[in-house]
Amino acid sequence: MALTKAYIAYFIKNVIDGIFNANATFDYAITLAATIVGITILTYPFRYIHYFGLRMVVDKALCDLRRDLYKKFQNLPSSYFSEARQGKLLSIMVDDTKMFAMSFNSAIAIIREPVTALGLLGVMVYHDWKLTAIVFGIIPFFIIVFNVTGKRIKRYVKKSQEDQSVMTHHASEGLSGQKIIKAFGLQKYMIQRFDQAQDQFLANKKVSNSTEEHSHPLIEVLISVAFAIVIIASFMRAKEGELSVGEFFSFVGAFGMFMDPIRRYSKANAKLNQAKASADRIFKIMEVDEEEDPGSIDKFDFSESIEFNNVTFSYGKGDVLKDFNLKINKGEKVALVGLSGSGKSTALSLLLRLYDYGKGQILIDGKELKDYKLQTLRSLFALVSQDVFLFNDTVKENIKAGENFTDEQISTAFEVSYADEFVHGLPEGIETEIGDRGLKLSGGQAQRLTIARAFLRDCPILLFDEATSALDNESERIVQKALEKVAAHKTVLAVAHRLSTIQNYDRIIVMKEGQKVQEGTHDELMSSDGEYKKLYELSQ
Repeated sequence: MALTKAYIAYFIKNVIDGIFNANATFDYAITLAATIVGITILTYPFRYIHYFGLRMVVDKALCDLRRDLYKKFQNLPSSYFSEARQGKLLSIMVDDTKMFAMSFNSAIAIIREPVTALGLLGVMVYHDWKLTAIVFGIIPFFIIVFNVTGKRIKRYVKKSQEDQSVMTHHASEGLSGQKIIKAFGLQKYMIQRFDQAQDQFLANKKVSNSTEEHSHPLIEVLISVAFAIVIIASFMRAKEGELSVGEFFSFVGAFGMFMDPIRRYSKANAKLNQAKASADRIFKIMEVDEEEDPGSIDKFDFSESIEFNNVTFSYGKGDVLKDFNLKINKGEKVALVGLSGSGKSTALSLLLRLYDYGKGQILIDGKELKDYKLQTLRSLFALVSQDVFLFNDTVKENIKAGENFTDEQISTAFEVSYADEFVHGLPEGIETEIGDRGLKLSGGQAQRLTIARAFLRDCPILLFDEATSALDNESERIVQKALEKVAAHKTVLAVAHRLSTIQNYDRIIVMKEGQKVQEGTHDELMSSDGEYKKLYELSQ
């Protein structure tokens, strides 16, 4: 760019000389004016293509990066999300990817500006190599400034981004937990947490901004020192007759243009180190191992049984399941009951391979769980959980969840789940938007939609994880009827909190501290003075 400016300056000088020439004609002025306009018009598409193309490269890179990162999130193991903060992941997904993608402009400058500077150094050497030696002498100081400020900027930008992750997390909690926050009067506490994170963010941002803004004046100081030395050296050489006025101005012109790429490099260096901090956080996630899928079985029909053989599992501190054994035959309805922390829901998570067990075996039709491909394995199960998850979309899209079902199938699903009792009364029927996580619906209504979704999948095995624990009595009655209807002719493994919902199951497994302590039907277990009877009496 600086070299181009030199040529333009030369062109303008000749134009001025031509205009003020005594022999110049009006036609010359017209031709000159037309030439300038013509050249500008000719360069228009090239400038447009250059800048528009560059912006599209940046935007596409941003979208590709976010797409890859989101795909990575979907393929990470459940254990990763139990440790990671949601706010941090969102911050990386939105803020870090944007900062990283915007660094493409800086990366181009990092390459372009040194090349331009080297070209101008060549021009300076051509004019006067002795004066150019002064510039070479000060270049190491430029490198020191770039290196020191760059590292400091990267370090504190990384800290401020971590703080921003905490802020995003607090903001997410503050928005999603409004009901509890207001019920317990936690507004002041939530604001205080957010303010603390923001103050920390501001403190680290202040250091990174200060470092960046110091780097630019420092470069100007070095430039002025170099220029001062050049003037002194030029004066001494001019006195000795070694330097003419024309040579001095030619050299100074090249030197002035040489400083432009140095200034631009200084700014690009700061932006690039900010991007490096983002890159560290992004690629740290990209390097996390995804869910292992070593299985080879990708097609089969469930026809025999599910077996837990001496399964032991821990989340890290103490065993949640200890030598757990259970066999569920096809068509059986089996319930797991026990106090909180006894390992009931963990057994379901292991069956879905959300976590990998360490000791023992889990078999489906006699084959190890890990022998099945993950997608094939999970296609066997339909889960109805106490944690109701619905998309901020229409009723119809929530139960379809990306699959293609006929209107007749959808209608049947509503009937079986008793969702038709309220769906048709919604403002726009099945096309009604239900809000974030289904907040426009009652708990019972939302749960009935998840049952309809499970019914449409028509999976051979149903997993009920305390599906009615958060409902009032009337909602529980309706949801329980829906569950029984959906479970007809299916194999069911249910985790139950309310024992009244599983009295008709084929078998009830009583768990305590990760082990099976009782097994039998409701009547059999009630006839003995054991753990089940105590639990049942406590629930009445």
